[in-house]
Amino acid sequence: MTIIAAADGSALKNPGPTGWAWAIDESTWRAGGFKHGTNNIGELYAVLDLLKSTAHLDEPLHILADSRYVIDSMTKWIHGWKRKDWKKADGSPVLNVELIQEIDALMQGRKVTFEWVRGHSGHDMNEFVDEKARAAATAFRDGYSPDEGPGLSANLREDIQVPAADIPATSAPITNEGALHAEIPEWDLFSFTIESASIAEPVSTQKGTSLLYPDLADTTESHTAYRIHGMNVVDHHINVPLDHANPRGQQISLFVREVNDGELPDLTKPALVFMQGGPGGRGVRPGDYRGGWVGQALKKYRVFILDQRGTGLSTRLDEGTLSAFGSPVQAAAYLKHFRADSIVRDAEIVRERLNGGNKWSSLGQSYGGFINTTYLSLAPQALNAVYYTGGLPGLTSIDEIYTRTYLATAKRNEVYFNRFKQDEPVLRDLVQYLSTHEEFLPNGERLSVGRLRMLGMMLGGDSGFDQLHYLFEGAFSTINGQKRLNKQFLDNVYRQVSMGDSPLYALMHETIYAGVLESLKGIPTAWGAWRLLDKVGSEIPAGFASSPEPRDLSTPIYLTGEHIYPWLFEEDYALRPLKEIAEILAMDTDWTPLYDKSVLASNEVPGAAAVYFEDMFVPTELSLETGALANIRTWVTNEYQHDGLRMDGAKIFERLEFLATE
Repeated sequence: MTIIAAADGSALKNPGPTGWAWAIDESTWRAGGFKHGTNNIGELYAVLDLLKSTAHLDEPLHILADSRYVIDSMTKWIHGWKRKDWKKADGSPVLNVELIQEIDALMQGRKVTFEWVRGHSGHDMNEFVDEKARAAATAFRDGYSPDEGPGLSANLREDIQVPAADIPATSAPITNEGALHAEIPEWDLFSFTIESASIAEPVSTQKGTSLLYPDLADTTESHTAYRIHGMNVVDHHINVPLDHANPRGQQISLFVREVNDGELPDLTKPALVFMQGGPGGRGVRPGDYRGGWVGQALKKYRVFILDQRGTGLSTRLDEGTLSAFGSPVQAAAYLKHFRADSIVRDAEIVRERLNGGNKWSSLGQSYGGFINTTYLSLAPQALNAVYYTGGLPGLTSIDEIYTRTYLATAKRNEVYFNRFKQDEPVLRDLVQYLSTHEEFLPNGERLSVGRLRMLGMMLGGDSGFDQLHYLFEGAFSTINGQKRLNKQFLDNVYRQVSMGDSPLYALMHETIYAGVLESLKGIPTAWGAWRLLDKVGSEIPAGFASSPEPRDLSTPIYLTGEHIYPWLFEEDYALRPLKEIAEILAMDTDWTPLYDKSVLASNEVPGAAAVYFEDMFVPTELSLETGALANIRTWVTNEYQHDGLRMDGAKIFERLEFLATE
């Protein structure tokens, strides 16, 4: 027989007058409070009083709570705190330790399980205790005695016990014993087998499905643990607010992969979060975590890999999901919650929930470095260190940034065509041919000259030069005496230029430069890369002319780089349904600043950045200016291109760690 009860706490103004309450049903509940406290204290005290009130009973107790703090404290973080003599990983004392220790003592020798329920979502029991807790807090604020409730009724066993068989067998609530299955050791919330494995071995899955309200299954979270290549991995699916200004509003799902090496996970290790490039890129999916930067980082850290909101296994943004909105205006408003400031606030929830609120370090690749800089602006107190690879952003206007990226891309074109001189006439032939013939990509899209020139993205990586050359050398075939594009060439071009796998990249790309500083508020991006083509021949190199003349050998034809143009939303089938949304975003003037220069100038978080001398995506000069402002040590090198972390990640990460701590 299992007792099911809800518990909650409430502090007015937090901290302020505080109330707490627990309830088994409407006739069996208790409430109380004090003149001054916090939400967390109220939530803990509700659980403590519930345990005391039911201590004489031998039935299992299942506690419903909307407090992640309480659940994580009593089921996950407490194990590390005990090992570290009730200190957090950074050495600071655990808050509310007396309450936590008293609750822990009452849980010993008793089966107590916890289940998270979303607050203010219509869950009857949660709403009931929330109301009672707030009423108690109000009473202490206004100077009268609260209604303490009837307490535990005498007929508890007859009236309110729930047979264990009534609990769905598919559920696996979080338990203080830490074991999701009896045969798994109970040392931590997420348990692992210790046998070595070269392939993935699922071990345990915990889901937050409501026991009493199965219709709330769409709000569940899950945590699945397994071992792969000798590494311990936990796949977390957690809920975060769409709008962090409205934390109890619409929720979206965030996927986080936690990787830890060793026979058993070492939870005393410091944590490192990885910020992926993009926008729109999912977290890395290495074939073997023992190699590259991940393997190097795992020697010291527990590594958290985020699928940033809108990407990968997080709530995805694409034509399908955005089509559910009633209008492009509504969809554009939704998308404004998918910038770096929201990603940082997501990371803060992950840090609190999965890292015990302890500080962690952050590694940002490309756009991930932009996120790092927003992190330093919004929550530097959360960070032990920051590392950048090709991602120190320019703190200036979109026009200044794109002017510089056009110049850098022109230089990369020149380097390429000097190395592969035979490819320049091939490019001119292709431009001439596509100007007079229709050729179609495998999905039916017409290959235009503009789409062809998007192959210039390949110039930004170490391996891109060779791959681009191999593509050009087999461009044409002769069929019945006529020159045609090779089908293999068309297929390879499609794989390079289609935005089908990551429409968010095209849709949100210019928004990462929109109103990033207080001084830039009110200025639209207005298709910055496209607008600047009006300055071809002056500020922008002539080789980027939008309608090149292939037979004019006096003017080069350049491949384009990281530049998104409005015509792309007509030509790419994956983007066509998003055209109106993209136009609204391009003309929007109401953007929240992402960087705070004054905060960055006083930064004391250790940091180091790899700045690539020939980087055509993130202007080198602007990166150095930002590094100097934010006290980030910079390592300028021409040994690598923008993809250096992928090509030689272990060496680069090791060098950055040394620089940051030297």
